[in-house]
Amino acid sequence: MTPNQPFIDDVAVGQELPVVVRNASRVQLFMYSAATWNPHRIHYDVDYARFEGHADVIVHGPLQGAWLSQYVTDWAGPQGRIVSLSWQNRASALPELDYEFRGRVTAVEGDMVSLDVWEQSPDGAVLMPGQAAVRLPSRS
Repeated sequence: MTPNQPFIDDVAVGQELPVVVRNASRVQLFMYSAATWNPHRIHYDVDYARFEGHADVIVHGPLQGAWLSQYVTDWAGPQGRIVSLSWQNRASALPELDYEFRGRVTAVEGDMVSLDVWEQSPDGAVLMPGQAAVRLPSRS
């Protein structure tokens, strides 16, 4: 399959990026904790997470950040380059729910595209707002 490559010539302010859905399983959270040497039990022990005041185990903030980074990278295509990416984790994500990653073009200058990007919960709340700057190739 040939990756989709956006070109600067085709990008306009206000353009929406395609929505991508992510869903973390409990096994994935446990494995992410193991792979990152993160022993905090709120990510894999539901009883402990509830003891700390959470409704369930919670998705790792860095995992959500990795998903956001992949979202922007995938949109930029193989010839695009992320120049900057930042985000804030503002609310917890729970396992086994569909979270949408969304984006919108906010500026186009030369070969640079500015984006607002975010993760939102199934009820539409923004959990993680961010901004990205991406350099895209030209068709010419």
